[in-house]
Amino acid sequence: MPYDVLVFGAHPDDAEMGMGGTIAKLARAGHSLLIVSLTRGERGTFGDGATRAREAAAAAAILECETRILDFPDTRLENDLETRDVVMRLVREARPRLVFAPYHTSTLGHRDGAAHVDHRQTGTLVREALRIARLAGVEPQLPPHDVGRLLYYMVPRDRLPHVLVDVSDAMETLERALQAYATQMRIERQGNPILDVLRTFRRYYGIAAGCTYAEGFLAEEPLRADVGTLFTL
Repeated sequence: MPYDVLVFGAHPDDAEMGMGGTIAKLARAGHSLLIVSLTRGERGTFGDGATRAREAAAAAAILECETRILDFPDTRLENDLETRDVVMRLVREARPRLVFAPYHTSTLGHRDGAAHVDHRQTGTLVREALRIARLAGVEPQLPPHDVGRLLYYMVPRDRLPHVLVDVSDAMETLERALQAYATQMRIERQGNPILDVLRTFRRYYGIAAGCTYAEGFLAEEPLRADVGTLFTL
């Protein structure tokens, strides 16, 4: 089935925690979205694979999108031929115009959740798979597909985002979707509940964007703007 937007994550909840407000706004605007988790998150501190799959389905229903969970091993994602081919086939089948993935590089410490090895591997895997998906000679039984734009979420704290999306009017939906992940809402960062941490990051980006809450993204290619939109950048 074709989708306008594919959002890749390493684990159930990555997409919602990283860019759930943008997902909610894209769905509200009428775009079809599929969230793809490469693993079941079965080796995390809270929740087993089956529980996290149920939570992902509940969150997707709130965000009005679809979700699919693959079965690569949690904490052991590899940028290998098998995994790239699976992602490439997904892209060719879904034929999205826009793809999101966690950012692939981080110099931050071992306590930084966004720097999880699976997050970084997912970003690299998706970037490589999109390159392969364009090549007509690779698995010609599936027509090649060139994605219009790849954007990265989970922007490292030592990087400034290239794109900020105002999600102020999507926060209520986002927080309901996050609370569907009851196991993951038990996480704390330096004694701070994870929901408070996620809200704070969005508030920080909101200040930079001139709104209440925003989500940030990185791009590796130039972003085109028409003259009329330069005044609103």
